[in-house]
Amino acid sequence: QIVMTSDRPPRELQGLEDRLLSRFKWGLTADVQSPDFETRIAIIQNKAEQDGMDIAPQVVEYLAHSVPTNVRELEGVLTSLLAQSVLTQRDIDLEMVKQALRHIIEEVEAEVNVDFIQKTVADFFQVQVGLLKEKTRKKEIVTARQVAMYFTKEFTSHSLKTIGFHFGGRDHATVIHSVQTVSDLIDSDHKFKTQIGELRKKFVPK
Repeated sequence: QIVMTSDRPPRELQGLEDRLLSRFKWGLTADVQSPDFETRIAIIQNKAEQDGMDIAPQVVEYLAHSVPTNVRELEGVLTSLLAQSVLTQRDIDLEMVKQALRHIIEEVEAEVNVDFIQKTVADFFQVQVGLLKEKTRKKEIVTARQVAMYFTKEFTSHSLKTIGFHFGGRDHATVIHSVQTVSDLIDSDHKFKTQIGELRKKFVPK
């Protein structure tokens, strides 16, 4: 048996002998997706246990939310954290993790990130950005929160669960409802559609 991984389907592979290419085309092809949140948690916990690291659950969750796609990068961050912990004789806390992740987050979301979306939407609707994460049900804040979730889903690679995490720990069902509500309003309310169009311009690279 031969097992091979690649970033493209067998028909697009180049440089292989015809007999191998034919065998891969004939064989089973499986689409390997990026690990979900729970899987990233398990990867971090397993790596930490192997390396003898003691990491608090909230720090593990922050790591899993902040590096959503690249397992190698995630393991690299953990290796870096272990080295820093040993050199500085400090426990691995949230401050250390944020410092280690700063360049990664900037690279992954160099143009548009959750903080930018939240601030831009809050400014547009003239509400305090912190209220987007609160449980208040005031109409203007609910609308701003739903719009911010809508754009976060559109302009970032975050999962629904991660989006909810950034909006006060809301679940994925709330995010789905928010996105659908905004989509429905765009279809039915011309003024709202115009507002969304103006906001979208702020997130599209010029």
